[in-house]
Amino acid sequence: MKKSLCLLLCCIVVSVGIFAILNIPVATRQGINYQWHTIRLPLHLKILDFFDRHFNYKQLVKRIVKDADTDREKVMKIFEWTHQNIKRDIPEGWPIIDDHAWHIIVRGYGVNDQASDVFTTLCNYAGVDAFFTWINTSNRTKGISLSFIKIEQKWSIFDPYHGCYFKNKDGELADIEDIKSKAIWSIESLDGKPNIDYASYLDNLPSVKDVGLSRANIQSPLNRLFFEIRKCLRKETK
Repeated sequence: MKKSLCLLLCCIVVSVGIFAILNIPVATRQGINYQWHTIRLPLHLKILDFFDRHFNYKQLVKRIVKDADTDREKVMKIFEWTHQNIKRDIPEGWPIIDDHAWHIIVRGYGVNDQASDVFTTLCNYAGVDAFFTWINTSNRTKGISLSFIKIEQKWSIFDPYHGCYFKNKDGELADIEDIKSKAIWSIESLDGKPNIDYASYLDNLPSVKDVGLSRANIQSPLNRLFFEIRKCLRKETK
């Protein structure tokens, strides 16, 4: 009888503790027309939202790449899907909202870096390393968001917002080294004709050997756990 009572009390204490933890107020950030806002919500809701996005990403990628066999085929299917489904023509008066890549997919429109965010996030869910970053001109007067995808141990370059990618002289996907070495390369456009001059941007491509955890690849639970652990460790060492 005493053991049963102790067990019951322990269960009650643990349940109350879990309930209290899951209701701890936490914060998330959302950008609206380039102005950042902090949104407060309970921890359990933030966790539920995270897993909701995670499983939606998995289901969407499965549908997009269902007939693809190689990484290249998967990437090209995701690239075409992103360019077709994330519209550049934002309706007049509609806000530019920056929060999660999944919400961009649901809204169906986005600006330059948001298309890259969606593209690289979906590539990561397809098992292909990917990230995006801003590339500036030499005089830093202009910038463009480009996506870098690791295919066959090389980092190929894509611009999902404008629907452009690059091929080398052999007709294969051009990688960073092809471009930086001034080898012969060409621009391919899903819309039939490139509508942007990339030369001034491509002179400033980064040298990439590998990529750590970034926004595009911390959407899965395990990567997100590693990211949070590393963030905590960095705070402790400061």
